[in-house]
Amino acid sequence: MGAFEQDPSGRVEQIPGLLTGRDLQRELRRRGLLQLEFPPVRNGLDYLESVVEHLDENESDVTPRDVKYAVLHLQAAVEVLFKARLLAEHWTLVFTHPGDAKRTALEDASLNSVSTDKAITRLRNIVGVPISDKEQKALINLTEDRNKLQHFGLTHNARAVEARAGAVLDFLIHFIEDQLLPYLDEPEATETERSLDCLREGLNNINSYVRERMNRIGGELKAEGVENCTIECVSCEEMALVLQPRTASGRPDDWGGRATCRFCSTSWPPKGLHIHFSGYTQGAPWEQADVCPTCGEPALGYNVRVRSEGTDPVHFCFACATAFATLVPCDRCTRVVDGAGVTGPVRCGLCAMPSEERHHEPSYESPADYGYTEEV
Repeated sequence: MGAFEQDPSGRVEQIPGLLTGRDLQRELRRRGLLQLEFPPVRNGLDYLESVVEHLDENESDVTPRDVKYAVLHLQAAVEVLFKARLLAEHWTLVFTHPGDAKRTALEDASLNSVSTDKAITRLRNIVGVPISDKEQKALINLTEDRNKLQHFGLTHNARAVEARAGAVLDFLIHFIEDQLLPYLDEPEATETERSLDCLREGLNNINSYVRERMNRIGGELKAEGVENCTIECVSCEEMALVLQPRTASGRPDDWGGRATCRFCSTSWPPKGLHIHFSGYTQGAPWEQADVCPTCGEPALGYNVRVRSEGTDPVHFCFACATAFATLVPCDRCTRVVDGAGVTGPVRCGLCAMPSEERHHEPSYESPADYGYTEEV
């Protein structure tokens, strides 16, 4: 079904249902139905869309002109989205002087609004938004770059400006996810989530954004001690997909909570990841090729890049989060064995036991087990 729009005369027209985004906007403009309506959050996201378009190196080389407009629009996004968060706290906080705030001035947009630096101070001191000194400096630097670009021209290296913009872009996406989404009503939150999903693909192509965001995420992962259970995300291909530890539920099939990517926010169930990576076991020269030699769960994946193991892919268990650089088959039962440091005959733990202690070999019932003998 198409969208319905009402023109100023009251006539209702149907817009073709397949039109979306810019195509829909162009069709509405052609029919004279397009209205200039950009609420704060939507306005900020629209600026971010422009930033991504200018910095997306997957589409074309980023030129100094691209950086110029990316900086201008990124600063505009900062101002709009910061004010949106202040509005969520209290409407007077967006005025330069809250004590003189008038509701009518807010409604007709005739107010003198707060500057970016004062908005940062209010967000930190009044709202309690965690903005670090480093992030505040990056925001101030962006404001200075914007002012020089807009009014006086800027002679700095374009890549240096792009890198600084990348730091702010990383912060801003984080700010939207953590500080704005929880305060939006359901329709606006749904629209914002949809917009963020559309932006992420372009964001992944922005080298400066990726670099700044992954530097921050890398520091967090190291501080949390979770690098050994962080793998390459199957969605965005960044080393930021963190597996949750196994819970204490006691269920033998409980592999832990959903794994979430710190970069693109995609989440996966551990068993889904195992299925994705288990295709590499086809043709393996051993039995039960997906059974982990450490925990015994059928949860072993192949060709998995693990953050703590460097760039080379390894074998990885999605149940106990153990990485294995080398796996070999047991010489006796062909079960998977950790081959690190193994010399000579290869034996799994059970096959290395004395025969009377083994419990994994098939047992066969005997009539004697039930008290029968061969005597008649």
